[in-house]
Amino acid sequence: MDYKKLINDHLGKQTDKTPAVIALLAGLAVGAALGILFAPSSGSETRNLLSDKTKDLADNAKDKLQTYKEKLKNSADQLADTAKNKYQTYGEKLQNGADELADLKDRAVETVKSKFSDAKDDIKNKTHDIKDEIENA
Repeated sequence: MDYKKLINDHLGKQTDKTPAVIALLAGLAVGAALGILFAPSSGSETRNLLSDKTKDLADNAKDKLQTYKEKLKNSADQLADTAKNKYQTYGEKLQNGADELADLKDRAVETVKSKFSDAKDDIKNKTHDIKDEIENA
């Protein structure tokens, strides 16, 4: 059996390293706690040291959480800005298209009016010519 390929295939599929990091941190915390408990210090010193280390660990966790919250908020803000810009851009394009269609309609109406006016004038002229021919005949 090809173990290297099996391990690489398995590791290649796991992109989320969060469980491994949590396990590492938990192992470090347990190791530190056991080291302190078995250290040659008095009980009160050990408890104070353990309490301080626990507070430090909690503070570090809060700091990390705050950092991730800020990163997430920044990413969300960037995404919202991008979406807003796209919306505005498409809105402007849509408005420009509507304006162009209105202009095209106005030009078409004017062209049709002009053609009808020309046709009306032609009919008047032809009518006048026919009337003159009838009177002269």
